Amino acid sequence: MTKPDRAMTAPGHRDVHLRIWLRGMVFDYRATAAAARNLIQDWHRKHWYTIEFSVRVTDGHLLKNRLPNERLFSGP
Repeated sequence: MTKPDRAMTAPGHRDVHLRIWLRGMVFDYRATAAAARNLIQDWHRKHWYTIEFSVRVTDGHLLKNRLPNERLFSGP
């Protein structure tokens, strides 16, 4: 894991809960706020799935599963 990846997933970093609906299946993930924002911006270009975004979740209740390939959504 590179240094930026460690910083991105460090405890206390602003993580959010993402729920992605794809063809009737639900996928729940934890992601940084920046990655979630970029994923939603990408989603605005083509709506082929549904996203629920939850900010008001305490760290104790966030999932351990992180968004797959989260680092791809962490940059501009």
